Amino acid sequence: MDPVLWCVKYRPKDWKDFIGKENSINQLKSLAKSSVFANMIFYGPAGTGKTAAAELFSKEILSDSFSANYKILNIRDVWDMPLTKAKRTVQDLAKLGREERSELDEYMSIVYREAKTARKLRGRSGNPTRSQLLQEAIRFFASTATVVDDKVKILVLDEADALTHSMQQALRRTMELYSDACRFIFITPSLSGWSPAIISRSLVLKFPTPTIEITQDFIRDIASKENVAIDNAAISAIARESGGDLRRAINLLQIASTASDSVTEDIVYEYSETQLVTRVRNVVTLSIDGQYEAARKDLRHLLAVDGYSPQEVCLEMERDIVKRPFDHDIMIRVLDRVAEIDYRLLQGKNAFIHLTALLASLREIATEES
Repeated sequence: MDPVLWCVKYRPKDWKDFIGKENSINQLKSLAKSSVFANMIFYGPAGTGKTAAAELFSKEILSDSFSANYKILNIRDVWDMPLTKAKRTVQDLAKLGREERSELDEYMSIVYREAKTARKLRGRSGNPTRSQLLQEAIRFFASTATVVDDKVKILVLDEADALTHSMQQALRRTMELYSDACRFIFITPSLSGWSPAIISRSLVLKFPTPTIEITQDFIRDIASKENVAIDNAAISAIARESGGDLRRAINLLQIASTASDSVTEDIVYEYSETQLVTRVRNVVTLSIDGQYEAARKDLRHLLAVDGYSPQEVCLEMERDIVKRPFDHDIMIRVLDRVAEIDYRLLQGKNAFIHLTALLASLREIATEES
């Protein structure tokens, strides 16, 4: 049976399925043929095929031993796993149904025991911390022997930008200790915050955002394969709303196609907007119109009640602002202020104060323009 989700159905399964990133793919194809490769960093925006490329490359390198010598770990999934779940033994997990446990649950159960044993050997009592669990999850797979002697193991670390500086230092040591047995592929949206020591030990490949034209051709091709009636305006709207994220573009097309026999631009915009997009647009509009108190109240609700992170809100504000018809010089000033506030969110203690300062700046700059 075909996958229900089109983003799964059309996930790249061959090198020819990747579009708009010929340089990186050609390098990977050459490395796969040579069967020799270093640690690698795949960086680029979401939905550009980084994880799919890592999996396809690993399959070509490992061939028959792929299932035994390949593992992918999402750093945020490991970090966010509750310690109570990690404490469960393999016997406890075996009593649960297949739908009640995951491969990560089983792996982290073993990792937890290994991390606790390592603490005892160092003369420490108590349970391992989240940081120690994450380090052990990486070290445990890298340190075990390969199933086939002439093959190396491949560990893919997805969302690796979540690694802190101290974790990267520990990871560098792990890479050096087990360089004969394991290779690492790091997947990250950018190289910002990465340790130069890890970058220097890795082959860096960029997965760029596809152009609007490439995205439009991609959407048109899938619509044709799925017999979806869609006009050019709707295709352009999907390309704009997805922002180069091909996975999001496919999801938007599929969702819009369920609403009507013919996909139009209005339908695309109706289904592409999330609650966050709508609420942030309203906050920005209120600020520019001078209704600061109402904007501040809505902002507080987004953070305190709806639970959105300050970084999410700031990013959505930036996306909304660039769509507004500001003069070029005014747009530069506004975006410069957004960048300053985004930096302060990382350094300051009270995110709400920084975001409300941004709202005040929007009104001030807009008043000067008028």
